[in-house]
Amino acid sequence: MARLTPVFLLLWVNLTAFAQETLYVGTYSVRGSEGVYVYSFDRDNNSFELVQTVSTPESPSFLAISPDENYLYSTNRGGTEGYPDWGSVSSFSIDEKTSRLSLLNEVSSYGVSPCHVAVDDEQNWLYISHYGGGSLSVFPVEANGKIGNLADSVQHTGSSVNPKRQEAPHVHSIQAVPQSDYFLTADLGLDEVKVYQMNGSDATEAFAITTEPGSGPRHFTQSADNRFIYIAEELTSTVSVHTLDPKGKKTGQTQRVSTLPDSFADNNTVAVSTVADIHLSPDGKFLYVSNRGHNSLAIYEVDERDGTLTPKGHQSTQGETPRNFAMDPQGEFVLVANQNTDNIAFFERDQQTGQLTPTDTELSVPSPVCLILKSN
Repeated sequence: MARLTPVFLLLWVNLTAFAQETLYVGTYSVRGSEGVYVYSFDRDNNSFELVQTVSTPESPSFLAISPDENYLYSTNRGGTEGYPDWGSVSSFSIDEKTSRLSLLNEVSSYGVSPCHVAVDDEQNWLYISHYGGGSLSVFPVEANGKIGNLADSVQHTGSSVNPKRQEAPHVHSIQAVPQSDYFLTADLGLDEVKVYQMNGSDATEAFAITTEPGSGPRHFTQSADNRFIYIAEELTSTVSVHTLDPKGKKTGQTQRVSTLPDSFADNNTVAVSTVADIHLSPDGKFLYVSNRGHNSLAIYEVDERDGTLTPKGHQSTQGETPRNFAMDPQGEFVLVANQNTDNIAFFERDQQTGQLTPTDTELSVPSPVCLILKSN
């Protein structure tokens, strides 16, 4: 094995010394929350240190980092001056050395209760979904990371079969399709994941993925090759698997499975447990879904050929009402935001079996909702 020369060894040590990881936490503005929390992470010791808290308009509940990792964006339930009845979006620059946030600008989201934000991989567009008003907004991302003037806004219309939760459209999560001009948005109120295409500065609906009536699609994730989409269905505590071909405007459901154990699912109602977040492991071999009420992560093995799922059990989240959770990009651990118990739990992950093991590492954060882990 080749040995490093003293010069290269010194360079490697210096680069390693400056390498750092950062956790950004979005919260609801309750129980003393100070907004967005910034923690440095020491991987060797599985320890976190609070670096900064940043105030925004009310409830910076969802966060996104730009592909170049130089900017962070938050959706806020609170409005801006002149637009008090709508939500807002904040942009921050990320300090290259400290990962601290500095506010660049804040703009109205032009909708009620923004709940999700995404940036396309070319860093041209910022997509915002609004649960309360059932609309989506598209903003250009300027070269300096600031949010530009509104490019387009789309209002969904309609309803579905659940009169309490689907009386109107509720646009929940939103994601760009990598290496394309398409983006997807899940509408819980319509039982659809709509596929949009950017034509200039206009968002045009191309087609829709239809889920089972009353399922309430909330969050979703895409396979690395973009062949499959996995949809977390809030109202029925299920996850459905669909093929996806945006350019060919083709889709089809191939599987639908419960996120709950049989003994619990038999007695489940909307008031007992509802699905929240969903993520694939970095290698794409396992899928995880959070269950609020059952307070667990459902674990599935993914068939690499056809994308179908095999249940592999459940892991308690060590807290109540798990919302968003974050997968370590290296696949070594999972962080879970437990909204109602004000804690973020840390789990070691077996990359061969997909199973999770609780640890003694835990963060106390008021009403944590969204977790973003950034590696420098």
